[in-house]
Amino acid sequence: MPENQNTNENSYTPASFEKRAAAWMGIAYVLMLTFIITFAIYTGGRELPGTFPLFLAPVSVTLAVILLRRMKLGICPGGVPGGVLGLLLCAAGLLLGLALGVPALLAAFGV
Repeated sequence: MPENQNTNENSYTPASFEKRAAAWMGIAYVLMLTFIITFAIYTGGRELPGTFPLFLAPVSVTLAVILLRRMKLGICPGGVPGGVLGLLLCAAGLLLGLALGVPALLAAFGV
C-alpha cells in the first residue's frame, strides 16, 4: 500500500466555524424543547401559549456571531453594509422574540 493513502485516512479536518456555531444553536434548541416537554409532563399537560417567539433567540444570536466573524475576516456577503444590515435584523429578531416571548412565559408560570 502506498504511503500517501495511509496518511490521508488518518488526517483530521475540524469542522468550520459555521458548523460549530450551528451545532451550539442546535444544543440551545434541544434544551428549549426538553424544557417544554418536561414542563408539559410535570404540570399535567399544560401548554406554554405565546412562547413560540422565544425560538427566534438562538438563531438570531448564532447568525449575529457568524456575521461578526465574517466581517472581521472581510468575507461578509455584501461587505460591511450588508453585515451591518444583517446584524440589525438579528438584533430586531432577538428583541422581538424576547419582547413577545418572555411576558407569555412569565404569564404561563403565574408570575
